[in-house]
Amino acid sequence: MGICSKLGGMSLAIGLLTAGCSEQTAPVAPSEQSRPDIAVEAPLPDATRDALNARLDAMMEVYSPVGYSVAIFRGDALVFERHDGFERISRPDVPNERSLYAVFSMSKLFFLVAVMQSVERGELDLDAPIGEYVDGLPTAWQVLPVRQLLEHASGLPEYYFHPNVPASVEAAMDLVREADFLNPPGAVSRYNQTNFLLVKMALEQVSGRTYADLVQTDQMARLGLRDTVFGGRRLANQDRIVLYRGQDENGDLLASEFPAYPPYVHSSVGLNTSLSDLKTWTRALLRGELVARQTLLDHWQPRPLADGQTGAYATGWEYQNLGTFTTVGHGGGGRVNFMHAFRTDAPDENVTVIYLDNGGPRDTSARRLSAMLANEVMPGIATPLQILFEDLTPAYRAQGWPAMLERLDAYAAEQALDATDNEALLNSFGYNLLNVYGAPAAQDAFRTNVERYPGSANTHDSLGEAIRAAGDPASALDHYRHALALEPGNARMAAIVADLEAELARAASAE
Repeated sequence: MGICSKLGGMSLAIGLLTAGCSEQTAPVAPSEQSRPDIAVEAPLPDATRDALNARLDAMMEVYSPVGYSVAIFRGDALVFERHDGFERISRPDVPNERSLYAVFSMSKLFFLVAVMQSVERGELDLDAPIGEYVDGLPTAWQVLPVRQLLEHASGLPEYYFHPNVPASVEAAMDLVREADFLNPPGAVSRYNQTNFLLVKMALEQVSGRTYADLVQTDQMARLGLRDTVFGGRRLANQDRIVLYRGQDENGDLLASEFPAYPPYVHSSVGLNTSLSDLKTWTRALLRGELVARQTLLDHWQPRPLADGQTGAYATGWEYQNLGTFTTVGHGGGGRVNFMHAFRTDAPDENVTVIYLDNGGPRDTSARRLSAMLANEVMPGIATPLQILFEDLTPAYRAQGWPAMLERLDAYAAEQALDATDNEALLNSFGYNLLNVYGAPAAQDAFRTNVERYPGSANTHDSLGEAIRAAGDPASALDHYRHALALEPGNARMAAIVADLEAELARAASAE
């Protein structure tokens, strides 16, 4: 089971996860081009700059992205920039500020600015029902407020299942028009591309323009962006870096084309851009040149969910309030992230991090890394749990599990975690190890959790998953059977038990 559904009451778990479970490969020496002299607009203290470089060096050691670019603003002044990479597949992959990156769901930031521009023009009312702007929707959909869709709280069914993206908007709507709601409207934050598709249709209706024209005219051309384009295979090769996604069975990196998406999904995904253009766009955003600064601040306040809790999105922006600081932004593809963090009671005190990479053996924990980089510039932005995981992950190989457990237990004591949250903490770190170092490493955390909480189906479930991934189906079956005995109504675990039993029966009959 994915860790997101297993964290229970741990309120600080946002941003902990990485994706990809490949074994760690030996790092390749960075290119000597990795730290060119880059002019910044305001100097940081030497200690802060050194801390930022140390964080990025540790990230490279753990995740090994083939190439990455990062820029950090304090207010609207660029205070840090770095490009780094390894030389792989007989070519240098150290990017520069003009290198083209696929930004995946970070594309939504351009869409959200287009929405805010429409609101400022008096066209789109976010509190109006979506049925006022889009014809032919199911009756139950028509009453949903536009803002509820933007905040991923509509409960609508999902049409987008990568890589099988419907070829047209008609095909997408046919998939979901008769489907049930995933949850009652307003009940939970649930990331969903159907929401953004409907708001795009509303935006085009009220403006009388296509989304492509809105973004091209009101953002790209207006700011003179040179490298920003929606598209895939047709892209020119100038200053372009290769994309990578995981490894093959021999441990070799898998290169991939820039993804191409049908234009109707461009409100959600499909933008390719450079750090140079994103710096220009970010500075314009921070200076109020795209939309008024107050408009941004107004939209960075999420509406409460039905139970009164704060949702995870503020008018479409990923949102987290930590008391002293608020963070907004968006990530994409498990490898890029934009994070703007500001003092909740003094928004002009802020820091913005843009992180881009082109992939590698595993996906970087880009949101957590962004929080850590922002925290070096303005302490207090990263949560204690983010700091703990970011510090422990690179230390695991050198120090081993006992040292990690000691630190995790110290954190649990400091935070006065109860048994449920302590179990979730170990489970979360186990999945962190699984994603970064592979199944054998994850078993350390999961076995400790089973020893401490033997009556929890969750602990046996997680250990069974890691053991199965390590290639021992018989031992995995023992733990899944134990988990199912503790939670006999769990259909997912029952299916896994049946699958493992069938696998072992086939192996026995082949002997």
